[in-house]
Amino acid sequence: LAVQRGRLPRGEYEDGSARAGRVVEPGSVGRADERGGEARRAAGPGRVVLVAGAVPLSWRAALREAGVSFVDVSGVAEIDWPRIRVSSRRFGRSVQRQRASLPLQKGHAAVTQELLVQALEGSKPWIGELAASAGVSVPTASKAVSQLEAHGLVVKHRDAHRVSVEVVDPVGLAQRLADRTGWPGEETVFGYLWGRTVFDVASRLSAVASRVDVEIAVTGRVGAAYLGVFGTTSPKDVRAWVGVGDRSLENVAEMLGLEPATDDAANVVLSNDRWGVGVNGRLDAPFDDLQAWVAHPLRVWCDLPDEQRGSDYAAQMWSVVTDGS
Repeated sequence: LAVQRGRLPRGEYEDGSARAGRVVEPGSVGRADERGGEARRAAGPGRVVLVAGAVPLSWRAALREAGVSFVDVSGVAEIDWPRIRVSSRRFGRSVQRQRASLPLQKGHAAVTQELLVQALEGSKPWIGELAASAGVSVPTASKAVSQLEAHGLVVKHRDAHRVSVEVVDPVGLAQRLADRTGWPGEETVFGYLWGRTVFDVASRLSAVASRVDVEIAVTGRVGAAYLGVFGTTSPKDVRAWVGVGDRSLENVAEMLGLEPATDDAANVVLSNDRWGVGVNGRLDAPFDDLQAWVAHPLRVWCDLPDEQRGSDYAAQMWSVVTDGS
């Protein structure tokens, strides 16, 4: 849309169509109701009218009621043309769009994570496929995708009776996921499990979890080490997401053989994975002669920032997430 003094305004659309226009200065008209009547007479097929200049405050309500678009020199704008709707108090300045915060709860978080995982693998999943892999219903997956689309993070493509989803901003989507669902969850338990190192503890913890049928996924710096990202110092504890189900987190910790311990003395921290984002897509990963259930690389990346030098490890982890290097 181009509006310049001394030139006819012209609105050009992405499909190549255009609308010619007429700009009228308020000083050339006596009253707002006269402007409304003249605008209706001047407008015709393919033409729009814009009142531009110093638009009196007393005029604006009347112009809105008459459906006449206007732009005031103060920055106030009300434009209502075919396929163009603008209402702003800062027209002509840099404006940051304000949208409602993106909710990521329960199944929506799992859908978002699974969608990003598949996108980074080069897939554009159908919503039904996305629902199945995230372990949620199709309506839940569809609603989650619609929320992401409203925030400009994904685009939906319809083919006959199915809808596929394309991630257009993977970094932005990953950051939203990390901000909303990163470690730790709302409920955590500290404990102690004997092991030569934290990596050995992670392996022992995973082995016990398999025996007692508890879904667990090691995350954070220990998880990153199992996936090939090493630091100069060892982490002080093993962090793990736990699928608690209908049990308490304390009961699960006891099933895993953890001795109760304070924050300072603990070498294991469990977090209740009530949204199912931690254990979804977990891997049985090797580390030297050890084996552990490790969260998906994307989930590990999401959970690193609150650890010591976590941003440094996250930067290394991103290459594992995106191309496996």
